[in-house]
Amino acid sequence: MRFYNSSLFVPFALWIHHASAAGRPVFFFTLFPTSTTELRDQLISRMDNISHWSCTNEVGVTKYALVVPRGGGDNLTAYSIEQYDDDATFNKHLAADVVSGTLFNWSRNTPNLWAKDPVVQNFTVLDGQNFVKPEFAKAADPYIVIEALTYAQGGVHHVLEHWEEEVAASQKESGTLLFGLYTDPVDESKLWTLAAYESAEYLTNIHAKSPTASDLEKHTKGMRTSLKTTLLQKRGGFLYKGSPSCA
Repeated sequence: MRFYNSSLFVPFALWIHHASAAGRPVFFFTLFPTSTTELRDQLISRMDNISHWSCTNEVGVTKYALVVPRGGGDNLTAYSIEQYDDDATFNKHLAADVVSGTLFNWSRNTPNLWAKDPVVQNFTVLDGQNFVKPEFAKAADPYIVIEALTYAQGGVHHVLEHWEEEVAASQKESGTLLFGLYTDPVDESKLWTLAAYESAEYLTNIHAKSPTASDLEKHTKGMRTSLKTTLLQKRGGFLYKGSPSCA
């Protein structure tokens, strides 16, 4: 699903009403394939400026993070992770001058900004299946992981209970700083997770070896038809919105 063409940002307010239920939080994971590292860093810097403004002025914007692939092997790709309380909050954000004016104008006037069209993926936020801890703000380099999981027909219905147990157990883990479970509004076979850990070692040695994680894998792997994991490093914006600051 795309909401940009190759040369400029195009607001997608009309499309979003077809992809989210009225009154529900709106969540986006957007891939920005820039043509040079310098342009990627300029994009991140400009969107980071928006995040500072949003932290202070937009109560209903609960996530607005800029992240890059972890490991340094890809210096052209950036992602944004965004969550809004509802469509109205999202549309108001798009209409703000710092977005519709400053950012969009920069993109229109920047030749060869994109190597390919940016791509947005829209998730449905599941009630009660998301948390972020204040400790996230203190983490020097939170280890962020996005997973896209596909299940056999009808499989999501059968695995949700196990995933909900995973969210509840993760909330009790000291080194699991953030966890969210999402469904795909247009593909009933897909689940998405967003997580952040204090370190890669915590994910590998503690979280992944927990009894709940082991039970989850045992009871759901047979129905899973694909798994894509994206490891990310935060470069700007916020995933935790506290008072008086965002991180």
